[in-house]
Amino acid sequence: MSTFIRYLRMYLHSVEGDKRPIGYLSQYGDILRVSFDRDYIEDRQRPTLSLSYRGADDAATRAILSAARDARLTRADGKWPNFFQNLLPEGHNRERLARERGCSTEDEFELLAAAGHDLMGALEVEPVPAEEGVPDAVRLWHTAMGLDVLEPGFVEWPVEDAASIPGVVPKFSAVKEGRRYTVRRSGAAGSHILKLPSARHPDLVANEYAGYQLARALGLNCAPAEIISRDAADLPEQLPFDEILVVGRFDRLPGGRRLHMEEFAQILGYEPRQKYGKGIFEDYSAMLRIIDRLSANPAQDVQEFTRRFVAFILMGNTDAHLKNWAMTYPDGIRPVLAPVYDPVCVTAFFESVPPADYAVNRAIDARLKAFSWDDLATLLKLAQVPRASRLLQLARSTVADAQRLWPPLLEPAPDSMRRVVLERLQGGVMLTRE
Repeated sequence: MSTFIRYLRMYLHSVEGDKRPIGYLSQYGDILRVSFDRDYIEDRQRPTLSLSYRGADDAATRAILSAARDARLTRADGKWPNFFQNLLPEGHNRERLARERGCSTEDEFELLAAAGHDLMGALEVEPVPAEEGVPDAVRLWHTAMGLDVLEPGFVEWPVEDAASIPGVVPKFSAVKEGRRYTVRRSGAAGSHILKLPSARHPDLVANEYAGYQLARALGLNCAPAEIISRDAADLPEQLPFDEILVVGRFDRLPGGRRLHMEEFAQILGYEPRQKYGKGIFEDYSAMLRIIDRLSANPAQDVQEFTRRFVAFILMGNTDAHLKNWAMTYPDGIRPVLAPVYDPVCVTAFFESVPPADYAVNRAIDARLKAFSWDDLATLLKLAQVPRASRLLQLARSTVADAQRLWPPLLEPAPDSMRRVVLERLQGGVMLTRE
């Protein structure tokens, strides 16, 4: 094993604009380690990095943050612990980030270091000058584990304008300058996401935009979204698309400030490849319990979650996985349910691809189409949320509202999406049948 250790300083921004150091991320061979600062561990009012690092009480939280052997802090397979794995992009976006850094798509340390100035939420990471030596928080753990750490290794500064936005769909982090959007941000963190269609699904932008319109019509809390022409964006690549979807980042605030957030995949401790979870009843009941017990606005967020779940079934959104639900931290400590994002009618794509494609989504679609009112009652019971009967009434009113409000909004939507959603509204899913 190499005797060099590489490390990054971790910072967590507050909504006021301050940047607090909270620890280090280090790599020693295949060992990737998270080491928190002692003052962060001992701070009873510490800003929340992740609910996955929170115990039943503060003593339990301190034990997690300072643990010597805990998969949430240390892995020996060359991968980050799950919270940090979920900060990295997938697919084309991951390949682009690796090219910008000049590293492998499997080098998770370098990928995170490359995009360290524009990560999801309020976390920021950057190298520490080698002349400062190996930080005690890093060195002492390795020494306790019997590992020889002789000297610090070199880590390049983050790639200017690189970003790590989770997801597979091609997307860029951008800022708005006047009426134009540009990904050349001179090192600033992006405030908007530019999402592109694909050759396989050229109507993806129109589909997702229509999904936002449908969700917004029901009064759901949505991220801001609009369609712009290709000429209104300065992209680093020449792409053959006329329209781009622009989504305002709800983890960014005016003046370049950052709002911390995390996906439910991070909260529940799943790796990105496990984003579809274990099943509707197990995962969604766990999500509801967390919202009910920990949200700063539990009643409001549980109601929003319930209505959103029903809307996604009616919308044919079979990609509402655990990376497409999130919590934000407006006060830095307590979570609230994040706005709707990625509301895509994935079932509209089934007819244009071979039957073997979208196998996971097709299986989810079959389950959701058969999801009944009794199933929803069971889900709410498993979640142990109060006033379940009131939530069932709210869900029924959501179906009625969608049946009344959505048909006119679907007229400009792609034909395949319009057919799929109208079929659902007219009895194509169990929730629309009595």
